[in-house]
Amino acid sequence: MSDTADPAAAAATAEAEDLDAPVAQALAWLLPQHRATPADALQRIRVICQRAGSELYPALLLVLATHQSVPREILAAAIKQFRRDCDAFSREDVCGLLNGIANGGFQGFDVILRTRKTGEKKSSGFSWIREDDQ
Repeated sequence: MSDTADPAAAAATAEAEDLDAPVAQALAWLLPQHRATPADALQRIRVICQRAGSELYPALLLVLATHQSVPREILAAAIKQFRRDCDAFSREDVCGLLNGIANGGFQGFDVILRTRKTGEKKSSGFSWIREDDQ
């Protein structure tokens, strides 16, 4: 193979890069390696939480997908600040929901959500042991 590139292909690539530059700049904050300032990240999380609709899962998924470099504990605190449907959850619960989404998608989210809503936190590490059996 030759190391020289086709001049027509190189020109087409350069033209595409020129056209894509504004789009690339506008979407640069979505890239995983992007490090936003805390104020910028908080503003974006607020907008996502407000515009994601009434369902919790899409809002959490969008925040998690667009702010991959932010620790989940920080995301949980920001989400609790802007989503009224998270008031009943602790920050650790919201962090668990984010972890459930990251590891299991909707099914992971649903499992964590059901355990947080219906179950109380167990003191033992064994989920099959009831508290009154100990």
